[in-house]
Amino acid sequence: MSMFTITRTVHVYETDLMAIVHHTNYLRYCEEARVAWCKAFVAHAESDKVFEHQNVFDLTVVETRVKHKAPIKYTDNVRIEMQAKIDGIILCFQYKVLNDTNICAIVETTHCSVNEKLKPKRLAAKYIDAVKKDTPWTETWL
Repeated sequence: MSMFTITRTVHVYETDLMAIVHHTNYLRYCEEARVAWCKAFVAHAESDKVFEHQNVFDLTVVETRVKHKAPIKYTDNVRIEMQAKIDGIILCFQYKVLNDTNICAIVETTHCSVNEKLKPKRLAAKYIDAVKKDTPWTETWL
């Protein structure tokens, strides 16, 4: 199986006056990839509305890190490659954000599930199973 990947085109509203993608959008691109990954590996037969409200958003972001390497510009085609691993109760995603063959950013987001009192809890089996179905973590990019 190949690396989980999504592609998208940069829109004008994502850029600054020099037509360069604003730094905050890199995390949005990664969220798009993470939601697509969840739909591909976690959703199964659930309806999209139920899935998005009850399954994608039940992971709390604990930490984000973005290492910017090169700019992305308006109309660029962007590819986001992603890998996932589990470390105890933590679900970690790493992303490469590329335009053509250039790595523009390397990103890591760390997540956990929480209970009603916002205390960390064990990851649901659906996430553990999804990570097992996906391509194995190959290397640490950050």
